Parts: sequence; structure tokens; C-alpha cells
Amino acid sequence: MKNKKLWLFLSVIVIIIFSFFAGSAQKGYFPLPVPGPVAPPSASGSVFNPFETLSKTQVYSASRVSSYNREGGPRDNFFIPTTGEEITLAEIEGPGAITHIWTTFRGTGRDLIIKIYWDGNDHPSVEAPIGDFFGVAMGIDADLNSYPIQISSNGRSRNCWWHMPFNRSARVTVSTTRSEENLNKKSVSLYFYIDYRVYGKPIKDINYFHARFTETDPAQRGEPIKLLEIEGEGHFVGMVMGHRARTSGWFGEGDDIITVDGKVSFAGTGTEDYFCDAWGFRVFTDLYHGVPALEGREVGDRLSAYRFHIMDPIPFWKSFKFEIEHYPWISPWPNTGRDYFSGLGFWYQKEIHAPWPGLSEIISNKEWNPVKGRWYVEEALEAEDLGIVEFASEAGKNARPSVQMVMPNLSGDHMLAFDSGGEGEFSLNVPVENSGRYNLKLYYVRAPDYGKVQLWINGITVGEPSDIYLRTDDLTRPIWPPKEFVFSGVLLKEGLNIFRFVIDSKNPESEGYRAGIDCLVLKKEK
Repeated sequence: MKNKKLWLFLSVIVIIIFSFFAGSAQKGYFPLPVPGPVAPPSASGSVFNPFETLSKTQVYSASRVSSYNREGGPRDNFFIPTTGEEITLAEIEGPGAITHIWTTFRGTGRDLIIKIYWDGNDHPSVEAPIGDFFGVAMGIDADLNSYPIQISSNGRSRNCWWHMPFNRSARVTVSTTRSEENLNKKSVSLYFYIDYRVYGKPIKDINYFHARFTETDPAQRGEPIKLLEIEGEGHFVGMVMGHRARTSGWFGEGDDIITVDGKVSFAGTGTEDYFCDAWGFRVFTDLYHGVPALEGREVGDRLSAYRFHIMDPIPFWKSFKFEIEHYPWISPWPNTGRDYFSGLGFWYQKEIHAPWPGLSEIISNKEWNPVKGRWYVEEALEAEDLGIVEFASEAGKNARPSVQMVMPNLSGDHMLAFDSGGEGEFSLNVPVENSGRYNLKLYYVRAPDYGKVQLWINGITVGEPSDIYLRTDDLTRPIWPPKEFVFSGVLLKEGLNIFRFVIDSKNPESEGYRAGIDCLVLKKEK
């Protein structure tokens, strides 16, 4: 009887289990085992996690220096006189580290200069306009949200979290610049606080934080922009670049070039590529790269871009140099722009860097000159400045030769442009001081729709027709820089000479009968 009851009980259990599995299978469910860890390695330990450090014992003390009102009350600000003297904000004894700086004031980012001195040195290791130091160049107020720097309140609340260690002391100062904003004030009202740590013993493997500001205005033809140059042993951790355009359109075809210990170690693919963007710039801010300010692509427009090497610092042992080409899209040649550039490089270094020239003035605070650095062919007569005697064109009465601005590869930025419509000509008055024979250099612009130009001087043909057709590399580069055409033994008279340009033929591949003259040079034969 007992065996029969046991058998019946077991049968019921089997039926229940079978029904459960059958039901689970029909629903697509299967039972899971209870999870648990495998046996850990005998030498296991914690893996780095930023939040894990918060659970560890903190072996330092912390404090703050600020602009709080020592007498109590709500006016917790310093007044920085606009006469330019250096005002000390904080003097901190070490060993320790500055961990956070916050500041705000009613002004722009290039109204104040911040300096930081380490371990009693008489020259600063940090020297920069306050806006650039906090990630935004050109004196523009803009928000930014990166790993080491955050800015809010329409660019006015500035925060930096760079870790800045020192052993003996740290001194932080500010001074005003001769900005337009400051000229109408007696002082600048500055609110700030500086958070720091103090350690119980000196830091053995110390690398001092550095930041240096440079300006180039205008960019020099044939030379890249040098944004930063360092001597010593350390590692590069970031760049804030400012730019202001003197050429319309996209300015940034220039590649970044980084030289470590005298060897080119990085050669980039474009300005926006170094700043981790693509196909030009647009406004954005990210943890390690961004463009907090971009006004446009016209002459006078300003830009600020940053790239922080938090995850990928670049070590150097003797020297470091950061250059970037200035390369407007309209130009087929690199380093032909003449824009304004600024650079603020950030790095850590084992020894405090040797002194560098101080910031006696900020170039960008001066009146903006859009034609600064305009270049000319030596001893040239600019075609656009010569008097037009007459013209005729199959394109109609409105096809008068016109002055056109095409930067940056034209002498004086301008040329004289003309469309013959298939058969036409125009004449210019060319002044000459002394009669005689001259070597003539004519600088003709080249393009896909340009024809052949036959030159006549005082009614006499000079040389063969000049073919100024050129198939350019892209439709966004409508013309290419001038080509020099040389004519020797040209007879000229004292006073005005009539230079006649006839365009009635073209290269078979050309799309039109246009012409462009940049300038001409006359050299009297001996």
C-alpha cells in the first residue's frame, strides 16, 4: 500500500514538471540557472574607475581661496584696475595642487590676462587671456562643455579642472589689457574662487602645468603658423585656436604639423580634421574637441576651436612644436592666406619652462584691419589702377572691363576682368618715365573659360597670342593664380602708352573668351 501511494505521488510530480516544461516550451521560455561569479584570481584587485577613487581614503586636505567679502556682506568681488598692473588673486603654500578655478566678470575673454607662477619662480608658467585659458578664443563669450573646461551662463561662468601640482608654492594673478571694453572703465569687477589640495609630503614625480598664448597677424606667405613651441621634457595635452578671416570662404585646408624632438611626428589632413570635425566647422562642444564659436565664412568673421589630448597626450623629451598651414580653399597653394591666428597650448613639463616674452599687448584687441598684409608684386603697375581708354565686346555694351577682388594670390588682391564674347578688345593707358626698350612682364590670370590674348603696344603687335586657358582642379576654384608672360625689347615712349588687349581666339578646350590681368612690370634695358 505504501509503495502504491509513493508511486502515485511520484507520478503526480512528474506530470507537474512535464506540464511546466511543456508550457514553458510552448511560450518560448526556458528556466535559467542561478547566476554566480567564477572563482577570482588569487592576486585579484580593483580596476581603475573614477568613481571608485571616491570610496578611497583621501590623503590630502582641501581648501579654497576666493574673492569673498572679508567684512561680510554680498559684494564678493575684487576690483582689478584697468591701468594694467598685476593683481595677486591667490598665494598658496605647498606641496599641493590647484584642482578647480571658477570665475566670472562683466567683460570679454581678452579683457584680462591670467598668470600662474610655480614654486617661487619669477616668470609665469601660465600666461594667457582669460577667455582662451577657459577654452574660447577671440574674446568671444560662448558656452563650452568639455572634460577639463566647462563654461555656462552665455559664456560668463568659466570653470577649469586642470590638475596643477606644485611643491613649494603657487601664485595666481590677473591684469587688464588695453581692450576697447576696458578703455571706458576704471576697474573690472571680478568674482573668483580657486580650490586646491595640500599634501603631507612633496610630490616626487612632478610635472608642472603650463599654458602659453601666441598670436600671428597676418599669416606670412610661404610659412605655416607656429601655434606653440616648447623646450624641455614633458607631454602636450591641448590646443585652443582662434582665427579671423581676411579671405572669404573656407579657410581651413591647412594641415597640422607636430614636430617632436626635431622630427615631424604628426602630419594631418586638414584644419578641421585635427579638431576632430569634418567637411568644415559648425558650432558644437564635446568632451575632447569642439567649436564653441563660429561667426561665418566672410572677411572679418571669427572662430574658436579646441582639442584636448586627455586620452592621448603627446610626450616629448627635448622639444615640441605645433604648426598649422594657412590654406584658403580658393587657393591651389598652401600657406597663401594672411588671416589672424592665435594659439593657446597646454602641456605638462618636468622642469619649469624657461622665460618667454610676456604679453605686453593683445593684437586682436586693436582695431581690425581687413587688408593687413596685402601683398604686391614688386615694382608692379596694378592693372585695376590703369585708365581704360576704350573697349569693344560681342558680349554687349555692359561688358566693360571691371575690377574684381579675388584673394589671396593676386597682387593687391584685385584684377581687371573682361569678356570679349568671342571677339573683343580693350585698351589701357600705361605711364612710362623714360623712352627706350623695356622687358615687360604681364601677369595674366588663368581659368577654364579664358581665351588667347594678343598684345598691341602703340599700334604694334608684341609677341604671339598668350593662351591663358587652364583647366582648374575644382569648380569652387574658378581661377588660378597669375602666370608670368615675358616680352623682351618692347619699345616704349615717355608718357602714356596704349596697351591694347585683343581676345578673338581661344584654346579648343576653353569654355569662353574671358581674360584677367593682375599686373605688369616694366624694366628698362641697359
